[in-house]
Amino acid sequence: MHNPFVLLSARLLESLIKAGNTFFVRQTYKRGKNLLDPLNKAAFLITHYTDYSQAKTHYDNLYNDPNRFLYNITEPEHYEKLTLAATQPEGYKIYSPLIQQPWKPTPEMAAKIRNYIGQKLSWSPKRSDTVKADLFVQFGELFITLKYERDTINLPLAELENF
Repeated sequence: MHNPFVLLSARLLESLIKAGNTFFVRQTYKRGKNLLDPLNKAAFLITHYTDYSQAKTHYDNLYNDPNRFLYNITEPEHYEKLTLAATQPEGYKIYSPLIQQPWKPTPEMAAKIRNYIGQKLSWSPKRSDTVKADLFVQFGELFITLKYERDTINLPLAELENF
């Protein structure tokens, strides 16, 4: 699985807080778990918000995730837990949903995009044409936007990966 997110660090956490983010939502992050590493117990994604209602909506959307948690950094114990998470405790990988820009698909991902377009869409790009691909995040889930001429499609990245 493609994982474009960055690891949470103390420096990144402090930058997010200085930018006005007070609320953070933790969720299980399967893309960050290394199944080949027996020491890697779990991976989590911690999403930042300045607005409580947006954070609460994200949190509520994770009703099936037993690891979901809504942090409010004005509560000292929540702040302590977040700063601990930013140290990357042994056995855990903690990510932030930040994607280095500009994002470029790997050769394997580019091939999947071409196959998807050829089999699922009515688009007919020539080799000289450009199909723009961008990632975006919604409630911790990765989506890809494909643009060709005037046409645009958004789909879960997992759907493209499993195609």
